[in-house]
This record gives sequence, C-alpha cells and structure tokens, in this order.
Amino acid sequence: MPGAKNQPATHKQRWHAVNLKELHPELSYRQIGSKIGKSQTFASKWIRLARLHNSVADQPRSGRPHKLNARAIQLILEAAKQKQCKSVAAITARVQQKSVLKVSVSTIQCAIRREGLKHLRPKVVPILTAKQRHTRSKFGTAAQRTDTVCWRDTMITDSSIFRMHSMGKPAGSWCTQATRGTVGRPKHSLRVHCYMGMTYWGVTTLKFVTGTHKLAQKYINPKTKRAFTGVGSKEYNDVLQQHLIPEGKRLFQQAGRRADKWKLQQDNAPAHKTRENMQCISDNVPGGHFLEWPPNSPDLSPIENLWAWMEQQLGDREGIHNTDDLQCRLMAIRDSITLTQLHDLFDGIYIYA
Repeated sequence: MPGAKNQPATHKQRWHAVNLKELHPELSYRQIGSKIGKSQTFASKWIRLARLHNSVADQPRSGRPHKLNARAIQLILEAAKQKQCKSVAAITARVQQKSVLKVSVSTIQCAIRREGLKHLRPKVVPILTAKQRHTRSKFGTAAQRTDTVCWRDTMITDSSIFRMHSMGKPAGSWCTQATRGTVGRPKHSLRVHCYMGMTYWGVTTLKFVTGTHKLAQKYINPKTKRAFTGVGSKEYNDVLQQHLIPEGKRLFQQAGRRADKWKLQQDNAPAHKTRENMQCISDNVPGGHFLEWPPNSPDLSPIENLWAWMEQQLGDREGIHNTDDLQCRLMAIRDSITLTQLHDLFDGIYIYA
C-alpha cells in the first residue's frame, strides 16, 4: 500500500505485529513490519512493549504534568459560554473564582485553542418567513436540476453602491497606545451607484446610474415632480435597452455561444419587476427571464461575491480624491476580473444552491 508506513497506527495493527511474532518466532522484525505495511522500528517497539506490559496502549509520557485537569477544562468551557466572558482574561478570572487553580492567561488560552474554540461574531443571515424559505428551497432545487448549459447561457445582473471612504473597520497593526494612528471618516461619504452583468464568458462594462454623486438627474418622479433619488422603472428600462441587453449579446457572440437563446437573471427590486421592464426583457432577450429569484435572498446570487471582491480590491482608497477617481478605479478593477473567477462563481451555483 503506497504510503502505508506514514499512516497513523491503530491498536489492531499493533496487535497484528505481536501476534505474528508469537505465531512465527522465526520472523525478523523487518519481515513482520513488511507484512503489516509498517517499519521495522514499529514492529520491534510494540512487540517489546506487549511483552513488558501485556498491552499495546500508549504509555504515560514523561515530563511535567498538565496544570489543567478534566475539571478545570470543564470550568473553562462553561466560562466560555457565558456572555460576559468575552476575553481570555475574563475566562481566566472566572476559572480562578470557581476553583483554587492559579494559572496564567496564556495557559487558559492554550487550553481554549486545544478545544478548538474561537471568539467569533454570529453570522448575519436574512430573517425569512416560512413562505420565503419554501421559495428558496424551490429555487435551489430548480437551480440544481437545470442543465449546466443553461447557467452558462445566462447573464446575471445587479447594481451596487461603492463609497469614496471605506465603511469597514480599518486594518490593525502592532503598536503602542502612544503610536496608535487615526483614520479619518466623514459622516456622509460620497458614493457611486453602478449596474453590471456577469456571464460565464465575461462581464459587461459598468453603467453608473442615479445614486452617483454629481450625476446629472434627468429622471423625474411624475407624482412628486422631483428627481428620483434611486433608480426608477424608466431609468432601469433605459439601462436594459441601452446597456445590459446589448452588452449581453456582445458577450455571448464573442464566446461563440447560443447568442439566440441566452437568458437574463435579475433580482426582485421594484424597478426591475414592472410590467414594462419584464416585457422589455421578453421582447429583447431571446431566452427571456430565467428563474424567478426568491425574495429576501441576495446571498444566493453569485454576483454579490463579485461585488464583495471589487470592494476588497478598492482597499483603503489610496489615491482616490473624488468620485471621478473612484469610477476610474472601479473600471480598472472590472477590467481585471478573470474568466477563472467567473467560472468558479457559476460552478458554485450547483454546490450551494
């Protein structure tokens, strides 16, 4: 067996070596090791220990015993479950309060690591109703059963907002309190709002829309007689006809794919689901709308992972001084998206859907 000598030994293999020696005393340790797929040292060690102790169990190791016994480990685990114990120091204080043990924080920290515990924040997930869970389940089943070619002939569209200043936590560094730096952040960061479509064969160019700072507003809400603050039905219709649909045709034609049968997938934003826009998709996209996207489920869309990657590439926004710089940087990041990334995201639909 290839690599058998490097595999962890079991008690069965140890007893096998012992029994072979008892049944065939004429065999050497090398021959016994060869028969059971282990080394000569392995065979001689366990045969000798079996004769001394009549057992092949691991013997107690030499050295200083552990400071923490089973009871102490149990106290550590119980303390870690308490909400007020958010740090290793708090857990150590709790353990010392409940027992007579005098151990350091580092000892408790090593014990916590051995138990596989980490202080992690809960994962934020959408709050779903029973109907939404059922719809997600149906969507996942449909996505899994759909032939691979269908997803490869589908363009997934979405929009995202990028801010001129990162709203995440700044990266930390080792420093003293006296040398700790500062990061400036305005109360209201300037932003850009853009649409993009992704396919298995490439991505569309970015289309900056309402919500972008200093973008000329030409779409008026007929009810309030004021400019829209977000993308409305009419603007999205223009984005479809002038940008997303022509770009989708270009991508599928360049790939030599079924340009006459490709489909479009979008989320359930109100502007996307109007009668005019759904009719626009039916009239101009050969395959029409692909699957009905489940409500409250942006986490199912692979394009969200692409937006997150682009946000990560922006980093600390070094060299970005205005929204024009931000748009240029986003277009450069868009140009760096590889086919391998797109293939992994689309292939992941069949794993996670």
